[in-house]
Amino acid sequence: MGTTDTFAISLQKQHEVAMDTTWMYVYCASLFFSCLATMLATYHMRKLGGDMLRSTVRFVIGCFLFSSALHALAGGLFYTYLIIETNQLVAQQRDKEDAVSAGSAASAARRLFYAATMAGSVDDSDSANPIESIVMPDHRDDGGEAAYITKLTHDANPLSNTLTCFLMAQNLFFLMSAYWIFLVTREIFKLAMATIDRGVDIELATIRKYVYRAIAIVIIFLGAGLPIVITQKGYNRTYKFMSISELVMIIMSVLYAAGSLIVLRYSGRKHEHIHGMLMASPLYQRLKLLLIVCIIFTLPYCFLQVALLAMNADQVDSVPDYIVGLATMLYYLFGAAQALVMGGSQQCCFRMLSPIIPTHIRNSPEWASLRASRRHDSYMGPEETTPPTNPVFVVTDIESSSALWAQAPPHVIDVAQQLHDDLLRSLLPKYNGYEITTVGDSFQLAFHLIQDAVGYSLDVQLQLLQAKWPSELDGLVTSTKTEWAIALKPQPIFRGIRVRMGIHDTNVDEEGKLIMQIHPVTGKTLYIGASELIGREIGDIGFGGQIIVSKRIAAWLRGNEKKITTPFVVDYYDNHSVQQLEMDVELYELTPKVLDARRKVFRKRRGLEESRVMEESIANSSEAPETESTTDESGGDYHKQRTPTEAIRAALGAVTWRKA
Repeated sequence: MGTTDTFAISLQKQHEVAMDTTWMYVYCASLFFSCLATMLATYHMRKLGGDMLRSTVRFVIGCFLFSSALHALAGGLFYTYLIIETNQLVAQQRDKEDAVSAGSAASAARRLFYAATMAGSVDDSDSANPIESIVMPDHRDDGGEAAYITKLTHDANPLSNTLTCFLMAQNLFFLMSAYWIFLVTREIFKLAMATIDRGVDIELATIRKYVYRAIAIVIIFLGAGLPIVITQKGYNRTYKFMSISELVMIIMSVLYAAGSLIVLRYSGRKHEHIHGMLMASPLYQRLKLLLIVCIIFTLPYCFLQVALLAMNADQVDSVPDYIVGLATMLYYLFGAAQALVMGGSQQCCFRMLSPIIPTHIRNSPEWASLRASRRHDSYMGPEETTPPTNPVFVVTDIESSSALWAQAPPHVIDVAQQLHDDLLRSLLPKYNGYEITTVGDSFQLAFHLIQDAVGYSLDVQLQLLQAKWPSELDGLVTSTKTEWAIALKPQPIFRGIRVRMGIHDTNVDEEGKLIMQIHPVTGKTLYIGASELIGREIGDIGFGGQIIVSKRIAAWLRGNEKKITTPFVVDYYDNHSVQQLEMDVELYELTPKVLDARRKVFRKRRGLEESRVMEESIANSSEAPETESTTDESGGDYHKQRTPTEAIRAALGAVTWRKA
């Protein structure tokens, strides 16, 4: 073959360079999208409120998302600059081609030199550009061009300083992402195994320990990487060893997550009682989603990249483009997938889809109800509301709890107590409620609005009927016996544990100012004042399943019944004396309309209670003053209610409001 033919073939190969940069643009777009998603997720977590340093779980999740964002940003900039340098190199080669083609009278030696350069027979390693390794054709239809970084690492020539800096930053933040995802798995696993608050001091100490270790990893990485880059004038071949080490770390993190999930599954932590029902644990589900994302988005790339780095340079092109491209693209979208899993919610999806959802669906009551029920979804469950400044207190208590726990088997006690606690807490976010404290099985709660406090109390009573109570609980004591309303279609009015509830609002003019304090251990806001004391008194008055409200709450309900979604009935109840404040409080009874049959039961029990108190008062009038409470046959504690005169009762009558 003559010199002219060799030169012509070289020019033809130059025209047919398999330099398909499509995957470069795909990688670049994927990385910038992942960076944006993780940044938004990090910002969302920070905007939720609260101190990030109070929760180790929130802190490590935030650090993981931030590291993933920086990793994606460095990778996106790397590919952006690589595209620029590649286009510049292609332009230079085209200029050379045009110059050689125009110089038809050029010497044969010059043509031979150019042809030899195109064929790779001239050793010009000192001045060669490593990007030529991804520009030159590989003579295969399947490609291999998608493995850009792998090809660069096989080249002996150093990258430019800019590409070297971006590649080092990408590897550093990749390493930090592997470190933080390991800690995310560890903290979620520990939280699922033992849901005990470690306290502020221990949380801060744990966070400091993790931060110090992260700083140590950065120092070790830079201490090992920078000298190698400087002494070897590049980061190409050094990248191979360090990249394999980093890939092994991410594989170990995934295996650790899989092991943690298996331990939780076989330790009985897969399910929890939520909304009164046995459901999959949110922490277990979160860890499971994290593992699924890691398996789909990282493991294929990790194994493929280890194999590519272990291959010789001429073997890399044998791997089809679509395999390398898809695996790499999924890996670069890993941060976006984790951001969706950790920071996404149904409410977020509702907002995104709202512009394309038909108007008649957006305006439907079902759509509004669905959005309202999901408005508090977030990464680790509902975010706690801020403490109200002028709270509406709701105090709850289980009827005859002492007698019940004395007779119930241990496993029944555990299940019933957990169902009760989970149900009361699970409904708080829906009504913007704040848990002040718990004393035994009594909850003290605060709400921003009367509407929320009333809605919460009505909802709790209805949900308690639907809870999956242990069958052994039925009939252990009188207060756990299932009772039915007599009708064409019998309906339960009592089932499982019965919870009495009291509602009272804050009024500075009538009851004085409330003092707000922060508990030194729990960090919860506590309230001290007359309104809080009255709220606790009201919470102790009723029977199990009864809601007692103060006069101001009843007055508000009279004018705002349409704001309560659950139909209800309000009756005058009694006057109650608060001895510590030397004042009487006028009380009313609030009942869900569907449980209207409870009113008859409560009136009957009150009649029996008053008769007993009167008999005891007559029998003991010469020996002791009238007592303030008695105990009925069920073992429950019921406070005496002083009934107004018949004339007053006849004048007041029963105040009943029904929502149409």
